[in-house]
Order: sequence, then structure tokens, then C-alpha cells
Amino acid sequence: MPKPKLHRQVTTLWDYPSQNYGKEDQGDKNYKGATPSYIIWNLLMRYTKEKDLVVDPMCGSGTTIDVCRDTNRRVLGYDINPFRSDIFRADARKLPLEDGKVDFVFVDPPYGDNIDYSDNPNCIGKLPAYEESYFTEMEKVIGEIYRILKPGKYMGLYVCDYFDKKKGFVPIGFRLYQILSLRFETVDIISVVRHNKTLSMGNYRKAADEGNFYLRGFNYLFIMKKPKVRK
Repeated sequence: MPKPKLHRQVTTLWDYPSQNYGKEDQGDKNYKGATPSYIIWNLLMRYTKEKDLVVDPMCGSGTTIDVCRDTNRRVLGYDINPFRSDIFRADARKLPLEDGKVDFVFVDPPYGDNIDYSDNPNCIGKLPAYEESYFTEMEKVIGEIYRILKPGKYMGLYVCDYFDKKKGFVPIGFRLYQILSLRFETVDIISVVRHNKTLSMGNYRKAADEGNFYLRGFNYLFIMKKPKVRK
């Protein structure tokens, strides 16, 4: 089935049926937790122009890098466990960048410890979302994003809530938004439809129905602006 043509989203509900757009892949479709590339494309079309500097401090399989190259943006991708050679090794809590250098930041952080991203004990993906330490460390990441971003420029944070049948529900999105709003101005909050294969699998849907819980059907996309005057 051909992929739909890319277009700028105009509502707060975003939906695109494929992980990637076009004939080539952006990032690695087999990388667990890979960001759908159309999300990054839409953000870049609205909040950046050609030659702007974009940073992804938790770059994963490099989706942001590939979208930036497609759209003629300069890009720096960092990760505590680089997946490929054009991603620089760095901790998102301490980036090797000057203050106020960057035009746009996109970040898709771990949603707790539900995916094993690396063996590095300092990886935020080792921290369970139901422990306060996860939010403490994510606050440091958000502080770094604020530091490197130019005043008046934008960032996007893409995240999903967490649910475990034994441990219960954690509103990761609300918690991270609270942290973001201490430093940034809110531009908008987007709901992005998830197309994970498990959502359509009969056994998962049956378990959710019989167990009286919900499968994660959407992600938050928080679009924020760094004030020109410090908050």
C-alpha cells in the first residue's frame, strides 16, 4: 500500500499510518521505541527553516538526523548509547553545547524502563516511571534543553504514559508537562495516534477487555517555546 502524501497537520490529533514517509526509511524501523518520522517532519516544517540547527539529545536510531537531512536542516544527534556513527555519545543531562545555540530541539525520551535501550547504568531508560528518580533525571534533561535553546525558539517532547497491571498507571505525560511549564511557554498539546502492532492483536485486546484496563492508544506531543525573557 502506498504511503499517504506528507502534509502539515492542522488539528491537535495527528495520525499517519506508517512509521516512515517516502521510499526511504528515516531511522531504523526495527529499533524499539523508534519515533514516527512524520512527527519530526511536521515540527520542522512549522518551527524551523532551512539551515537552522536542530538537536535531538536522545537520538535513538537517528530518525531526527535523517529527517533534518531530507529537509536541509543542520542537525546534531546525541545519545548515551549511540546506535550509529553519526550520533555523538553524550548524556542528555549534560550536552557539549553552548548556551542559546540551538534553533529547535526534539526529544523522545524513555517512558520509564519498559524498553532495554542499553547496558549503561546511567541510562534514564533504567529508571522505572513509578519511581520519582525518573522524573528527577528528566527534569535535568529538560533543563539542558532550555539552556541550549535560543530564546524565542521551540522544542517538542514526545512521550507516552505508563501502565502495568501490578503497579498501576503513571501519568508520565502530565508529570513531564508540569516540569516543562516551569521553564517554557506552552504552544500546544498534540495527541498522536499510536500504530503499535500490539494494539490490533486479538490477545492483547482481549486481555485489556477482560482485565478492565486500557492499551496505550496515543502519545503526547508537547510543543513548547523558550520565552524571550527568562521565566
